[in-house]
Amino acid sequence: MELDKIKTYFHVVFADMGKDETFCYLFPENEFVSEQYTEIDDLLQIISKKFEGSNITATFSTILINICVDVSRYPKKCHDEIIEAVISAMNNITGIMNALITDDGSLMDYADIEIEENDMFEEIFWDDALGLTNLDLSYNAHVDGFDGECFDYSVYFTDDVADETKADAVRNAVQSFDFNVTGDDYIGYLSISSDNNKVSIYLDLGNVQPQNENKIIQGILLALNNVHGIKKVIINEGCL
Repeated sequence: MELDKIKTYFHVVFADMGKDETFCYLFPENEFVSEQYTEIDDLLQIISKKFEGSNITATFSTILINICVDVSRYPKKCHDEIIEAVISAMNNITGIMNALITDDGSLMDYADIEIEENDMFEEIFWDDALGLTNLDLSYNAHVDGFDGECFDYSVYFTDDVADETKADAVRNAVQSFDFNVTGDDYIGYLSISSDNNKVSIYLDLGNVQPQNENKIIQGILLALNNVHGIKKVIINEGCL
């Protein structure tokens, strides 16, 4: 696929296309809202009618919209045209920052993607996707990758020691933080433990309302501003 054929206001990264399915991941400038998802769904229905026999669906969260394009009924020579139509249509949706085109439905193998861009984009891709670059943090924070609805925060301290006392400090900071969620006040399953040189925070966002997901992911990082001596936090460390 020749990216220069696709004229968009947002940045597009092409990794690969699947034989039967290709995934287009959209990342927001801030957060996606349900109205944007509805607009995207309407556009995809129009494209599906144009390319009769294709099956194009989308799933929604505030931090990521996943468009699955099933082109198994179309010859390979038509695949580029369908994907280009999908990406081009997204110009009608405001608030998109980046798009990733890949054959990977799990987002697990991002580190293996060869991006013909500068190294800085690759380094901050996930940080931007989760809005970390917009947070005022007293320590360094970075995202290694995505692992579905689960987020594992590795909290490192300046003295390179993590014991139960520090785990308690992290636990108290997170539990006392106001995440300002709307509707259902469930913030997901949380587990906090110490492991020699780091404190681990495990977050499972299953059953969390979509509009609250980003508030919770970022809220944990903001809560850690209240813990003394944190050097860095890595989300989903080693997620390759």
